[in-house]
Amino acid sequence: MRKLKDGFAFETFVDLYGDIFAEYLSTVTAKLLVENEIYRSVRGEIETLYETYPRVLEIFDVEKASDLNERECTALIKVLELKSRLTDMEMESVYFRGCCDGIGYLKKAGILGRDAV
Repeated sequence: MRKLKDGFAFETFVDLYGDIFAEYLSTVTAKLLVENEIYRSVRGEIETLYETYPRVLEIFDVEKASDLNERECTALIKVLELKSRLTDMEMESVYFRGCCDGIGYLKKAGILGRDAV
């Protein structure tokens, strides 16, 4: 914790919640499923691929060798691309949450006026 002028004590998020950071990230990204139609659509597309090609899901759930046919390999590649897209969306959400928190800290410290942004 750092002391700023006028006695304001600045505590970063990590200072306060570092031990539960993964849980915090989970709550931020969980909102995507509720609030973001594109995110839900991509998740749905992955689920459809798993239903159509159940052996593709087994790749992630079972620790054993697998021999997928060509269509299943194509589906696996698509699932991996979609999962990457979901991760990008999640990271964007976390980034913007951090921006909002940063503005909140600046307002609390009196660096930004209360009516800024």
